[in-house]
Amino acid sequence: MLEDPAFGRAIRIQSAGNHSAVVWNPWIEQAAAMGDFGDLEYLKMLCVETTNAGPDRVSIAPGETSRLAVQIHAERT
Repeated sequence: MLEDPAFGRAIRIQSAGNHSAVVWNPWIEQAAAMGDFGDLEYLKMLCVETTNAGPDRVSIAPGETSRLAVQIHAERT
């Protein structure tokens, strides 16, 4: 759960099929290269991606499948 006191909400993330998550921010140079970002918007942005990274990575052979699912919802606090 992410607490967002500025907007009076909690953001809940429920996922399946993954064992890890990546939290990132594009920072200055990458944000400047993104056409839909203002110059300082990276300061107010956080991305949380569900994944199977690092030791949780999954190898998928030809013909096999792997599925991840995520539900994100906000609640008033």
